[in-house]
Amino acid sequence: MKAYLIAGALLALTAGAACAQPAPGKARPDANGDGKVSLAEFKTSRTAQMLRMDTNGDGKVSKAEFQTGMAARKARAEGKGKEMKGKGGDGSRMFGMLDSNGDGSLDKAELGKMAERRFGRMDADGDGVLSAAERQSAGQGMMGGGR
Repeated sequence: MKAYLIAGALLALTAGAACAQPAPGKARPDANGDGKVSLAEFKTSRTAQMLRMDTNGDGKVSKAEFQTGMAARKARAEGKGKEMKGKGGDGSRMFGMLDSNGDGSLDKAELGKMAERRFGRMDADGDGVLSAAERQSAGQGMMGGGR
């Protein structure tokens, strides 16, 4: 009986830490935990997020993978009662803007450039880091609709 109590206590103590960790394969935007997100942290996290669309594991996101990933993202948002802002469509236009070298896939360099542009728009006060308020404001800007 004592062993079960000790095991339960250990589980309770470690549960909070486990819940605070990102899911496997997910990069934390605030990697160093200082409450702010630097450009380097943002690029690493955003690139990792986009590369999760790479279903064939070649290190690039094809147009088909991108479209599938965007459709899944839209479905998740709608499932939470939110509506994604933007032109909608199948993502072809957005993919074309991101594929700067025109090779039909998004590589790490292109994803990094995308993250830099996004970071610049999010950094409202221009101090080179994203505060929690800036991240929240940017998230609300991407999603519309009510609950």
